[in-house]
Amino acid sequence: MTKEKWLSSYVLSVIAVVVLAIVLIVQVYEFRKDFSYLQSLKKEEVNLEVVWGQLLLEQSALTQPSRLEQAAVKELNMHAPSQNELIIVKP
Repeated sequence: MTKEKWLSSYVLSVIAVVVLAIVLIVQVYEFRKDFSYLQSLKKEEVNLEVVWGQLLLEQSALTQPSRLEQAAVKELNMHAPSQNELIIVKP
């Protein structure tokens, strides 16, 4: 092998190694960026599950019959009908 062929094959090998190194660096960067995004999504998922649990507890507390009755009396001025207010309709 002549010196020129050896030198050109050496330069091509160096260029190939440099290109592969750059590709590897870009791939590692993309992986780390995607992994960081995945971690943030997992944190958000946990936070949303906590909020969902709190909302379910709040819903169950607000829909209890005693709570509904209190709200009807207090906010809508409703009351249970007395015997004089009852009207029975026969079919």
